[in-house]
Amino acid sequence: MNDQSEFQPRQPVTIDWIRPYDIGPSDAHLHAIGQFMANYSMVEWEISGLFAFFLSLPIGEAQRLAVDSNLSMAGKLRYVQGQLEDREGLDQESASDLLLCLKEFDTISKLRHKIVHWQWGLNEGNIATLTDLIKPRNPERATISLPLTELRDKCMHIAKIYRALSMNFLVISGQYSREQLLSLRKDTSPEKLFRP
Repeated sequence: MNDQSEFQPRQPVTIDWIRPYDIGPSDAHLHAIGQFMANYSMVEWEISGLFAFFLSLPIGEAQRLAVDSNLSMAGKLRYVQGQLEDREGLDQESASDLLLCLKEFDTISKLRHKIVHWQWGLNEGNIATLTDLIKPRNPERATISLPLTELRDKCMHIAKIYRALSMNFLVISGQYSREQLLSLRKDTSPEKLFRP
């Protein structure tokens, strides 16, 4: 993968379905929202895997523990961050890269909360509006616009976070070394493989 292929213009997205009510975000926005949420879910699953790894539990048991203790994803993320910062014997380069990934994910979570919990404007086109109608903390920031290009860029960014989390997790867990992973991806620089 090189920079040229990564930044080529995207093909227009078309969805072959009948909309019984012509309201809400455009079809292209709906498609991008679905991609965003699917990518976000993959990152959450990877963080759950890290959580289980640091607890030395199978994923099923770690998930049950999280559910029984009402531990949120933010709680898992903080636990994993703490383990990466404090635990001895980890590959320090991968631990540092994982901390960067978690920080990037935490930042993008703010947009996820807006996409999921705010109300979408009833508009078509390349720019949608999102409004916090329930409990706006700051009324001046209670409405934002979300251009389609920005939403798609965030989808790509989450995919890169997932790739970096996965690669660094393989190193942290001792399954592969960084050198072994890089030898499989000779056309990719370490920054693009291990960092979002």
